[in-house]
Amino acid sequence: MKKLFFTFLIAGTGLLFLNFTTPSEDKLAKVTSDNAIEIPDNVQSILDNSCYGCHNSDSKNQKGRDKLSFDKLNDIKTYKAIGKLTDIADVVAEGEMPPKKFLKNYPDRALSAEDKETLKNWATEAANNLAGK
Repeated sequence: MKKLFFTFLIAGTGLLFLNFTTPSEDKLAKVTSDNAIEIPDNVQSILDNSCYGCHNSDSKNQKGRDKLSFDKLNDIKTYKAIGKLTDIADVVAEGEMPPKKFLKNYPDRALSAEDKETLKNWATEAANNLAGK
């Protein structure tokens, strides 16, 4: 009986040292005007040329619209916006966007190495700003 008691006592004491955290209210809140995602003109021109055709609220491309809508980027919860921005940086770095099928029809919309770097840097910086880093 004493062994069982001490086992529970030690386990209970150990739980006191664990750090139980939940996402902060800032991360659960929606992006607001205070922390709105700023899109500089040079980035906006790249997005307009190579991304916005599929990733906007009025796009006929349902899959692209569902994955990301630049029109709604400031209307989603902060943690989701951080995820979307991180995804942008990743897919651009991996050369997955714009997709090859799209570029076959619109080769002039391909991203140059400089455009890719600009988009990656912007998305990473915007995600870090939202995360408070």
